[in-house]
Amino acid sequence: MPIEITIQDDISYCGNEPGSIGEAIVKRVFNNENLEATLGITIREDVVVREKMLHVHMAKYITRKRAGCGERTNSGRPIFREKYLDVVNAQIWDEICAEDFGGTVAELARKKGYDVNNLQDTEIEAIYTDLYTNIWERDFSMIVQFGDTDIVVPAKPAADADEALKLAYAKAATLSITDGFWKLVFAGVANRAADANDPDGIIRAVEIPAGALPANYTRDVLLPALYDGQSLLMDQVEDGQKLIVLSRSLYQNLSASMRNFTTTGEASNGFFKDGAGNLSYEGVPIVKNTDIEQEVDTFKRRAYLTVKGGFQVGTDTHQQSQVMEGWYSKDTDLNNVRVRYKVGMQYMDGDVVIVAY
Repeated sequence: MPIEITIQDDISYCGNEPGSIGEAIVKRVFNNENLEATLGITIREDVVVREKMLHVHMAKYITRKRAGCGERTNSGRPIFREKYLDVVNAQIWDEICAEDFGGTVAELARKKGYDVNNLQDTEIEAIYTDLYTNIWERDFSMIVQFGDTDIVVPAKPAADADEALKLAYAKAATLSITDGFWKLVFAGVANRAADANDPDGIIRAVEIPAGALPANYTRDVLLPALYDGQSLLMDQVEDGQKLIVLSRSLYQNLSASMRNFTTTGEASNGFFKDGAGNLSYEGVPIVKNTDIEQEVDTFKRRAYLTVKGGFQVGTDTHQQSQVMEGWYSKDTDLNNVRVRYKVGMQYMDGDVVIVAY
């Protein structure tokens, strides 16, 4: 397996431990182990602007028989290359009107008198803080997976426009912030098609049919193609350090195979007994991703096998401005919620993943 070394590049700052609820929420979002468990992606929390990633190749056959003094055995070949993990500034800034809670049970939690529309220090504030934290986590996951800077953002619809237009605008505006996992994967597959020796090239193991899947397709075709198609370097990584991610219909196809007791026998019983079974293939854990087929318009069935941490997301939880904060504005009579953070993604080498779509 290639050795990956990451170093700070001409940047220094003083980190800060969470000193407020807003800072603690940032830690919750970016320390979410679920991202690695479900996507195989690692978060780097200390990237202010960019991070240099040095990839050291394990060179071989450079030893020579020594014939005399001063004879060098230098192969003349570079043993490392560098890439950069760049991050961009992202923001959520929303306004909440206290009147929106009128006529609901939350009305009882509002303040009285002239400060009636100020939701600070009320139970309602706790509710929308938790709500926006979940929205932030969801947006972050969508950007990490499906971000694409080539997305053209349409004009912002009017307030009374059709809801479908509003959703299309919101989705495009969010996902166009930075390039995510699948944008990098498609570029990597194209690189490999153009040059099989391109170090950024990513293997596409199989083309998944768009129509009805044959019975046992995932079990008998897809999983062997992913596992057996690994590069030599990837194959040398311990299987427990990898992850197989399947979109929903591919996972369901595999589950159907497991239900067929005549072909899977004890494995079927072990998986479904008490609903506590965990799927794996050759020791590599398998997880279901329900986002892919719901969010994408092309290649709706997708799968990949990755070395955990092979793809990295950069952010900066140490920066003081990276908090969720809220305040009441008297001039607009609205309650503000704002989140500022950094986000970016990069992978060091095409040997960290193999895909199918």
